[in-house]
Amino acid sequence: MRVYPFYDDNGNLLDYVQVSRYFTLGEFRNACFSLSSENIRQVPIPQNLLYAMDYLRDKIGQPIHINSHFRTIAHEKRKGRSGNSQHTLGKAVDLSGQGLVALIETAVKERNEVYYKLRDFGINAIGIYDNFVHIDTRSPKVSGDLYYWNKKGDSSAKKKDDDDAPIDWGKGLILLLILVFINKHKK
Repeated sequence: MRVYPFYDDNGNLLDYVQVSRYFTLGEFRNACFSLSSENIRQVPIPQNLLYAMDYLRDKIGQPIHINSHFRTIAHEKRKGRSGNSQHTLGKAVDLSGQGLVALIETAVKERNEVYYKLRDFGINAIGIYDNFVHIDTRSPKVSGDLYYWNKKGDSSAKKKDDDDAPIDWGKGLILLLILVFINKHKK
């Protein structure tokens, strides 16, 4: 992962710097979120995330907007989140663009060329929402499966933290045993 400074040695913004074929540093800087008291001067961006973003831009043939990239832990906690989001590590982006949600939704559903190409780039988590997608380069599940969630059409759903883990079956089993025990002793 490369860390990109926002300013040169003279304090000038480096927004014009191309970090990939289609994206500039300024687009990433504008997609960073922090508290006003925090002074973000640089941002980590994994190269494979850039490759995936350029690939998606090629596939839809239209510009892609970076809605969110790096978020500070303090910002996440202020929003009521855990602070463990992949965004706090610079490993995640939320993207929007005409046709992007449909492209990703189809890729996951059909496990087509786009799906496998994203996995080859190290995209191990995908979230789908009404008007944007989340992708990140977190470590894969032990099984190798993709972390995936679909909140499309769920207007009441609050975006969950990007680091939501799979179900903790141990806790679920304990809860089930407690319920069976209670039910058995009610009779």
